[in-house]
Amino acid sequence: MLPWAWRNFCTVRTGNQSRFLMYAGRAEVREGYSPCGEGRETTIPDDGERFLLCRSGMGINADSRPLRRKTDLKKGKKRMKKIVSYLALSALLLFLLVWGVVAGTDWYVLSRWDAKDSSVIVIEDLLGKRADPASGEGGEWESEFVKLRILYRSGPRTGSREDVEIMQLADSRLTLLPGKEYLLLADMFEDGTVQFSVSDRYRVPAVVGFITFACGILVIIAGRSGFKALVGLFLSLLFLIGWFVPRIASGHPPVPFAILAVAAVSVATCFFVVRKRELRPIPVFGAVGGAAGASLTGWVMVSLWQLTGLESDSAALLASTSPDLSLRGLLLAAVMVGSIGAVLDVAVSVTSSMGELYEYDPSIPRRRLWKAGISVGKDVLGSMINTLILAYLGSSLPFVVLIATEGADFIGLLNDPHIAQEVLRSVAGTVGLLLTIPVTAAAGVWWISGRRRNSSVPDDGLAD
Repeated sequence: MLPWAWRNFCTVRTGNQSRFLMYAGRAEVREGYSPCGEGRETTIPDDGERFLLCRSGMGINADSRPLRRKTDLKKGKKRMKKIVSYLALSALLLFLLVWGVVAGTDWYVLSRWDAKDSSVIVIEDLLGKRADPASGEGGEWESEFVKLRILYRSGPRTGSREDVEIMQLADSRLTLLPGKEYLLLADMFEDGTVQFSVSDRYRVPAVVGFITFACGILVIIAGRSGFKALVGLFLSLLFLIGWFVPRIASGHPPVPFAILAVAAVSVATCFFVVRKRELRPIPVFGAVGGAAGASLTGWVMVSLWQLTGLESDSAALLASTSPDLSLRGLLLAAVMVGSIGAVLDVAVSVTSSMGELYEYDPSIPRRRLWKAGISVGKDVLGSMINTLILAYLGSSLPFVVLIATEGADFIGLLNDPHIAQEVLRSVAGTVGLLLTIPVTAAAGVWWISGRRRNSSVPDDGLAD
């Protein structure tokens, strides 16, 4: 019998049908078994046949017939059981987490609901409808009255029931369903009468629940990497919403602060996404360079096309409330912030490939490292451009369809300021992606070469 300490073994059938037991870290031969460490070539004493025990635990003889370990099947079954158990436990914990988050969010929102003219209600029953005689018949904006039995969930009347009659458009797209939660508005007139209307669904807990579910799925599938990505995303959103937006709202110039915001988002993302610590500064350089190039391109296009930044309704409303705010600068800042995701993706891909090559061959020439970064950047460029442009097109698709229904031709579409603004975003973002590749590759070569000079690795061939 072999000692219990002899582990990592497998059986190998050789040309003369002799059976040998392979195990790691032993040099003795007992009971007709021949040892072999993993990844070593050894000689079987019986017939001198040479073979290699691979790292996977498979022995390869002269006939190239690999034989699996005896325990591989059992280990596979155990591994599968662990995976199934992990998924089942994760699904249960995720369900409990989502339920707890939804319930907690609902309690928090309703407990702090202080709006006097709106309430969260549950429609218990639909009691009937009647036409509004003041709206006319067959009109485009024909309205109707709907009688509801509701249960208040917020405000001073929480828990009480009441029959109310609301007014809504006859062709309203908001379908009222019993058992669902809605927002009830109460308009008080000068004569003391109250007009009720349902403005929208109450969906805050559901939105938070789906966000929690998506984050949980990411952590379950990606593990630690997914968790780090979520932390980086949270910090980026916290910085943009908590620092960048208030600065712009207070009247600061948008473009310089957008560059700072892009740098901060890049640092937060790369710190948690890039696995190798020594390579984390590289994509930051590439992302900031690409975003700055996108901003410069956008500035040139805005100047040549004489865009005002007032092309959207929200921008016009913002101009009326904040007249000192530079809408052109805000448009350029929007281009930089909108393209940072795709720019960071390209920068991280280029950096990771260059880091892997350097780890495989620390003496790799600078020229070869540069070519590798450029080649990987070209491979991911096509998909990133499609992602960027289609995202901008999707955001403006209702407006494009609206113009198309009015019979506008292609030339008219290109001359429309709304379309011109989306073209500006797409072109500037594309230029930012194009600049990200060489900037990241150059930063990678410079950074890796500097680390190599400070290490014990010989600097052979760096000038090639």
